[in-house]
Amino acid sequence: MKKYGQILTSRPAGREAALAMKATVKPADDETIELDFDGVLSVGPSWLDEVLASLRAEYGTDRVVCLPTRNPSVIESLRVVDAP
Repeated sequence: MKKYGQILTSRPAGREAALAMKATVKPADDETIELDFDGVLSVGPSWLDEVLASLRAEYGTDRVVCLPTRNPSVIESLRVVDAP
């Protein structure tokens, strides 16, 4: 995720990142898509929501995985985005 910047915020930027990911990532039917936030300083819920919603809609919720992180910004944004 670091290639999209160290500070990932705003819904439009998330939409652009998701489109770029879908254009370059072509997983096989049994492969997962792993999102690694190593090197990212901050992630906003709106950015993350755009990316996850787009990738999950395209590839399925079970195939899009956020790798474990200690980054509190990522942890809290995931909590907001994945809240029921």
